[in-house]
Amino acid sequence: MFGVLVFAPNEVKAQPVSDRAVIPVAITLNQVLRLNITNGGNIEFVFNQIGQYTSGINAGGTGSNAPFYTTEFDIASSTRWELDLGAEDPIPCGCLQGTDNPANQLALDNVGLQLFVVVGASHTIGVELLDASGAFATTIGLPAYPPALPIIGAGSVSNAGDETDNNFTIVWRAGTAEPGMNPLTLINQVPTPEPDRYVVNVLLDLEKF
Repeated sequence: MFGVLVFAPNEVKAQPVSDRAVIPVAITLNQVLRLNITNGGNIEFVFNQIGQYTSGINAGGTGSNAPFYTTEFDIASSTRWELDLGAEDPIPCGCLQGTDNPANQLALDNVGLQLFVVVGASHTIGVELLDASGAFATTIGLPAYPPALPIIGAGSVSNAGDETDNNFTIVWRAGTAEPGMNPLTLINQVPTPEPDRYVVNVLLDLEKF
């Protein structure tokens, strides 16, 4: 005797079909921190006129030529940053040292500098020695490295950006006795500085903030 198995239509169910795929997504952030001196990587003041001894030399002063006394540099950074600037001290005096006679010394603050943001650059002013106009409120004497404060620092707003955002000019001077510098011009200093070529290396140190 044979039996017949019959399924009712409502008892036949389709099995669900599905599949999965995984696509990994990653973001790799490489640090960009670059300082580039584009002009004025060597500054030389030559005193050979009496007016220079009495008034000093700067970009607009006696016997000067502005391109000889300016340094241009830019910074590209993907993060907030600060820049220290100061003289690498070759000897304990914290001074420029004579090359003809290493015993000859000249105080660092006979050299002064003023910093400007290049017109058109969009650097964000932070906790730094810049004023709101984008320039030092006053000229400062060359500090020894490391300085007490960064020459440019990161404030509460990021100063990250490319070379066009962070574009700067340093205007140098020597022996001008401006506020912040040595108050005496070279001709009035005691003892009188000995004739010599006085040198020091100025270090610019860019760091992540």
